[in-house]
Amino acid sequence: MLTVNAERTIGDLKTLAEFGKFESGVNRRGFTPEDIAARAWLLERMQEAGLDAAIDGAGNVTGKTPGCERYIIIGSHSDTVPKGGWLDGALGVIFGLEIARAWVESAGSAAIGVKAFSFSAEEGRFNGLFGSSIYSGLKSLEQVVESVADDGTVLGDALRKAGYAGRPVAVFDPVRDIACVEAHIEQGPVLEINDRIIGIVTEIVGVGRSQIFFFGKAGHAGTVPMAMRKDAAAAAYEFAVMFADFCHQHCSDSTVWNIGKLRLEPGAYNVTAREAEVFLEYRDSSADILTGINKAIPELAAEAGAKHKVGHKWIPGVNIPPEIMDSNLVDRLEAAAERCNAPRMRMPSGGGHDCMLFAKKVPTAMLFVPSLGGHSHVVAEDTREADIALGIEVLGEFVSDIVENGLPAKSR
Repeated sequence: MLTVNAERTIGDLKTLAEFGKFESGVNRRGFTPEDIAARAWLLERMQEAGLDAAIDGAGNVTGKTPGCERYIIIGSHSDTVPKGGWLDGALGVIFGLEIARAWVESAGSAAIGVKAFSFSAEEGRFNGLFGSSIYSGLKSLEQVVESVADDGTVLGDALRKAGYAGRPVAVFDPVRDIACVEAHIEQGPVLEINDRIIGIVTEIVGVGRSQIFFFGKAGHAGTVPMAMRKDAAAAAYEFAVMFADFCHQHCSDSTVWNIGKLRLEPGAYNVTAREAEVFLEYRDSSADILTGINKAIPELAAEAGAKHKVGHKWIPGVNIPPEIMDSNLVDRLEAAAERCNAPRMRMPSGGGHDCMLFAKKVPTAMLFVPSLGGHSHVVAEDTREADIALGIEVLGEFVSDIVENGLPAKSR
């Protein structure tokens, strides 16, 4: 049985939060100097714990318990959104480290060990879920190395600057990787409202992202008559209203969407926009609804562009289908929470997470702890230390069960 150390876990979380510290949160975007330094520190902690640890050519940090035949993948991401919180993703990374460390300290069985992960660039600097998409095999590094971040940084250049380029790239092993589990803060208010400490995730919503461009003609905003304009900004605003109307009419009550950024050129009070770029994200637990949205976007963009006499272009981004968690692992995670006397509930995840990329490959599960006030992706994000302690206890109990009793055939 694994004996986890909650005090050590919380201490590591606080140390990790010093890399890119910003007010009460963290500003640690993927492959920035702060992120690179955090990965180097995490590598050292894994090596100190007796793990076989490395940072690969995609920037993924992996620490394996030594001498094992098969592995449970446990981890998350340690990069953040701009000026984000100190626990989002980091909690799952340090939980993975602690579980692997406890495995070594208990002289765990060589039959089933742990691979602790910090997947790189999950938070969208290069279209999101970068490191896990490489390790899972969803994408190859060659396919995405020319991706450009929203600040103009090319992924290949970022990897070279970090010192990761040219290293071997670790990939999923279908024989030895037998399960995946991720711990995370909830990022919402549901656990807190229901007075529960442990969330047992049943499904993860699908996520789609798109960039929509409109190409018009710049002109003097005071002298060009409205009917004669080719205003890219007007087309972008029209598209935004049309998209919202489409979702209200054709999607579900649980569909959510967001225009996270609107870029206008030249971006002046008195000049009509020659170019507009819309950054759009949408989520739902129905693959059919997401397919319908992806079909509608270029049609709506064409209609908005035609109305305002401007050109348009649609660039689809990530398109990750919803995933159902493994029913056997869901039951065993709930049983582990019960043995720890943890107030718990089953719930869906409205956020996308690294583990969803493994759900079609191996039995996969996910554990939440509460977010105070429902805050996430902001510096106010926080979780009670007692809830973090209970979370690592439940995860340790859950992993002990798998190490001791093994896994049945995949039971989705």
